[in-house]
Amino acid sequence: MKTLEPHDWPLIPRGTAFEDHVVGRVFDHHWGRTIHGSDNIAFSTQMLAFNPMYFNRTAAVAAGHPDEVVNPLLVFDVVFGLSVEDLSEAGGPFLGASAVEYIRDVYPGQTLTASSTVVDARKSASRTDAGIVTWETLGRVAADPVIRFRRTNLVRLRAESHGLAAVPDGFAEDFVVGARFRHARTRTITDLDLNGLTLLVMNTASGHFSEQEMAGSAFGGRINFGGLTLALTVGLATQDTSGQSVREIGLDDIRFAVPVRHGDTVGAATEVLAVEPIAGGDAIVSFRHFGMNQHGDVVCEVTRKLQVRTRSTAADFASIGRDFDSTSSTNATER
Repeated sequence: MKTLEPHDWPLIPRGTAFEDHVVGRVFDHHWGRTIHGSDNIAFSTQMLAFNPMYFNRTAAVAAGHPDEVVNPLLVFDVVFGLSVEDLSEAGGPFLGASAVEYIRDVYPGQTLTASSTVVDARKSASRTDAGIVTWETLGRVAADPVIRFRRTNLVRLRAESHGLAAVPDGFAEDFVVGARFRHARTRTITDLDLNGLTLLVMNTASGHFSEQEMAGSAFGGRINFGGLTLALTVGLATQDTSGQSVREIGLDDIRFAVPVRHGDTVGAATEVLAVEPIAGGDAIVSFRHFGMNQHGDVVCEVTRKLQVRTRSTAADFASIGRDFDSTSSTNATER
């Protein structure tokens, strides 16, 4: 019997279909995102939004604010982004938004969370494979609403699918030794990786960012820094493997068999190697992650070990997290 390669393993799907969006259904989006001053400055300057309230603390305080004001469109885009996995990741263009209301200002250090309610859903008259859905999305800092808007997307109808794996909740008991699965997301390597991120981590090997240096080499051009290929491989696997993790313990047996180049698209697959209960109720889970390019070639392999919560320990953590978010929000407002 032929051994299946990682690119043939069952896929853990992400996103929802039109049929999931029944009017009145509420989606509480996970994660949340803390907004830092550097996010605000980078976003505002790249958007040419040269309002000193967004990047000049002295000017913002003089205008009566406790700190720089987070650009409201950054708030909009982050709250929108937090909703995408539940609402529109599976495909279909963003058709528009309405009734965008900035309820109160957001300041650096505060954490945004989001929820959405389905307010309209109908089949598309022009696309037999899709419907049109409108949601009202509410962004909050702690329990306080900060932004509200409606947005509309084309959303694909559910198609018959084969070879899918169950979506794990991420607790230690969800992982069975020997299980193998692919992760839904992929990412294309760009100059952000070859130039920006390589230099961000102060890697001075010019083979990653100098075309002249590499033009006459056996590679024929720049190649991605292996440390970034490794980070992307682990990152693509993260949501399906470490959504309930406590801490990373370590990596081992890292291999790079095929170079990654500008324009390559990297995906990931995972095998569960071990699940070992420890004192306190958590477990140490070991994974073997595989990074793959668009041709199915394995470009990176790594064994990763981390401490993962069980369901019995998760409730206590959630309670602590809610208390911490509330305290952080209050402190940021009072700064």
